[in-house]
Amino acid sequence: PILSSMLPAISRDEVLGTRVIPVIGDSVVHVGRGLLDKIPSFLLSQEGPVSKASVFVVVSDDNVFSIYGRRLLDAFKSVGMAEEGSDSESSGASKRVMRVTVPAGEGSKCREMKAKIEDAMLAARCKRDTVVVALGGGVVGDLAGFCAATYMRGVPVVQIPTSVMAMVDSSVGGKTAINVPAGKNLVGAFHQPRFVFADMELLKSLSPREIAEGLAESVKMGCIRDSELFDLMEQQPEGILSLQSPWIERVIFLSVAHKAMVVSIDPHEHGLRAILNFGHTVGHAVEAKLSPQLLHGECVSVGSVVEAELARRLGRVSHEDVLRITDCLRAFGLPTQMPKGLELGALMQKMAVDKKNVGNMIRCTMLTSIGTSVDDAVPVDRKLMEQVVNDALQKSTPATLAAGEPNKAKKQKT
Repeated sequence: PILSSMLPAISRDEVLGTRVIPVIGDSVVHVGRGLLDKIPSFLLSQEGPVSKASVFVVVSDDNVFSIYGRRLLDAFKSVGMAEEGSDSESSGASKRVMRVTVPAGEGSKCREMKAKIEDAMLAARCKRDTVVVALGGGVVGDLAGFCAATYMRGVPVVQIPTSVMAMVDSSVGGKTAINVPAGKNLVGAFHQPRFVFADMELLKSLSPREIAEGLAESVKMGCIRDSELFDLMEQQPEGILSLQSPWIERVIFLSVAHKAMVVSIDPHEHGLRAILNFGHTVGHAVEAKLSPQLLHGECVSVGSVVEAELARRLGRVSHEDVLRITDCLRAFGLPTQMPKGLELGALMQKMAVDKKNVGNMIRCTMLTSIGTSVDDAVPVDRKLMEQVVNDALQKSTPATLAAGEPNKAKKQKT
């Protein structure tokens, strides 16, 4: 287990009532409850380019904006900003807030939607004193973050994640990207958010399936960095899934703190940061074939079991470790077997273009026990990888597991 003394120095913000986790440079994560309406006034109270910005661009998807968008815009207006397109011309306000929305879903993480956001910002005369505010899940965070990274050669971005997945993973660490026909996240940039606000209240609008798929990343973090986090998730699946305090706060906080520690050591994924891709080498290949039928976290869940078995065959972990990882994921209603209809050749082809690879060598995050892993991605013999993946395909099941239903999942254990 990674001792708490090795995690980043945590502080408290008395104004927001949050625990503050430093990431790298001036990038910080605030973890708490009831933050959304307080964010605009907090941003204006801080020193630096965010408070001095003249335009705040809220980027969201249609679904999230319909739930939280108006509240956030009104909170910006309550601190004296004019809303673009309504009262900005006559108000005389020195600061503006505007919105750009995209369709919900992975399909929006593309070149066309990036251009839509940029064109809207240009039409609104946004200059370098602009802040992009990403309100949404991982798709919105990645897309808006990439726009911020390239607009006027880079403007600040603030992340307000509205899903478990975005809170514990995609909003933290500065990875931004879009998908292209060749694969996921292959065009992007590293651009650290100035602030990330993880507001537990925003998770209440999620379905059980959406909560569970995000928690797959927390199980992953427990596997690679913290056996105590894994134990907590193993012991309290129902409480965590139902967003009960203190369980959900503890899981989110530990997941973010561990990711922050890894990012601070290796911000551009030259070594240690690659361990965060446990389950993703296989998971991304599955996702490329089955998205949107399976969600990202569900694919990572399947990939985690396959890659744990790979570690077992290499003598790194025990059979008991593989079973515990499998059972923990099942306890959250997550799939743990390869879905039917996948072909070995197609999966291997997708794995061949994984970003962790060097030359023609497939590289994977390698567990050494539950809670520890090798500090860099490990080259894997292609024939062994094919054998492990093929064996998993032989046990494939229909991709219909009801994620987020722990009791049903437990009944499926054999």
